[in-house]
Amino acid sequence: MATLHDVLKVTQNRLHQNIGYSLDEAKLEARFILEHVLNITQKEVIQQSDQTIDVKDQNHIELITLKRIEGKPLSYLLGEWSFYGRTFKVNADVLIPRPDTETLIEHALKKINVKDAYQILDLGSGTGIIGITIALERPLSKVLLIDQSEHALKNTRDNQSLLEVKNITVQKSDWFNALDKTKFDMILSNPPYLKTDDPHLLNGLQHEPIEALVSGLTGIENIQHIIESSKIYLKELGWLFIEHGYDQAEILKPLFKANHYQNIQQAKDIHGVVRVTYGQYSIV
Repeated sequence: MATLHDVLKVTQNRLHQNIGYSLDEAKLEARFILEHVLNITQKEVIQQSDQTIDVKDQNHIELITLKRIEGKPLSYLLGEWSFYGRTFKVNADVLIPRPDTETLIEHALKKINVKDAYQILDLGSGTGIIGITIALERPLSKVLLIDQSEHALKNTRDNQSLLEVKNITVQKSDWFNALDKTKFDMILSNPPYLKTDDPHLLNGLQHEPIEALVSGLTGIENIQHIIESSKIYLKELGWLFIEHGYDQAEILKPLFKANHYQNIQQAKDIHGVVRVTYGQYSIV
């Protein structure tokens, strides 16, 4: 029977040769696959390298590797992905959590006093990574997560249960349509923001749900709706945070300003690209 080291090496080489990964990238994904199938930690992968792997587990690793080579995202194959230091359940009905969204989290948390109880809204929750992370980091606050997709809401509730989050509510709504006139201290959203003809839809994003990616002909239709509608649901000087496309920063700032937001700021992702715009709503 093959050892853990043998299977790791074979998997790494297959990913390297068939996907075009560097050896380091291939080794990382291979390790993720083994950790998932064998239910072991990174440390155990190293310490137990001489341990034999039974045929059933080898076949499972082989199946995941084959589907990965065919192009299916690893997060969907594993059914989980890491975000902000936690593991979230992920399925093909929701977007894959990305490090870019941690930029939104980091800057939003700076505006929420850990000792205060804020009312917070996560628009288009998907996996629930934004609302759940905020709720866990600010346990005195109450977070409402909404999405129009029943499949997405199930994924959100699965993560609510997995992470044992007590201070969130999950509700079905097409943006604000099903909400009452509750006022929030903060609204957060990572909405669809791609154009209908964006080339990324055919190269890199083809496995992800199109309704969570595409906004319309210009790509800012949903963003504009959120900026305009949030005024009704924000308290005076409440914050609106929006994650957006790499090329939309210059468009969003004037939109915020035209809709009576002040203290408008923008934040760069880990690649140095502006991906988040936020500001405070003021009636005056």
